[in-house]
Amino acid sequence: MTDVLSVVSAPPVTVERTRTIREAAQEMDRHGVGALLVTDHERLVGIVTDRDIVLRGLARDIAVETAVGQVMTTDVLTLSVGVELARAYEVFRDHALRRLPVLDGDQIVGVLSVDDLLIRDARRIEDLIRPLAQEVIARHRRTPVAGVGAGAHAGDGATTDASRRLVRAHPGDTLVIHGRTLGRPERFGEIIEVRSPSGDPPFLVSWSDSEHVTFTYPGPDAEVRPRVADEAAATGGKAASGSGRSTGGSTGSGNGDGRG
Repeated sequence: MTDVLSVVSAPPVTVERTRTIREAAQEMDRHGVGALLVTDHERLVGIVTDRDIVLRGLARDIAVETAVGQVMTTDVLTLSVGVELARAYEVFRDHALRRLPVLDGDQIVGVLSVDDLLIRDARRIEDLIRPLAQEVIARHRRTPVAGVGAGAHAGDGATTDASRRLVRAHPGDTLVIHGRTLGRPERFGEIIEVRSPSGDPPFLVSWSDSEHVTFTYPGPDAEVRPRVADEAAATGGKAASGSGRSTGGSTGSGNGDGRG
């Protein structure tokens, strides 16, 4: 069983109801919070948010020296310290709230926020996905892309070391998804971000066939083409083309000499 207090990430920040709106705003700024629990001699009597100060105070020309109790919400839903976390989800869902004070009797012991629940859920999802992601990456490293690379020949079933490419990348590399197993055209995308220092997936890819940018865990039909290799190939092609033109010019000159 998980109780609500085990998920609370920060201690409660309170303000006495007799303090001014200005002082309440200064407390929010000092502690980096968007809400304060309003107390009367340490007993919870309300809650005030930054939104309350703006809409109930400033928007209505109420002086900032007015007591914060004039703009607070008084009907405050609370949770007891021993309540199960599942109950907190129900209260947030049914009442569209962002924060719930947690009480031990009349004593304020914490504030549970929607953010606390989201952080907890994100960590649980990460724990669930991590072994799956590691298994996908490991499968990449074991599975070559047949027919990719200079050493593979169509129809002979051969797979050489040239086609055994680890799916690792750097920003600027090109990700190619070979769709031949499903009869689809190849997809190309520029890798614009790599989260892992070692170059492992996921990759943030800008796809050339659409305007979409997505995080991708490439499958076994994927290939990473390094940017340096692509640039070298393009430069080599231009050099070869220029060399052909130069040779042609020399041949023409030779024929002219022969005629002379």
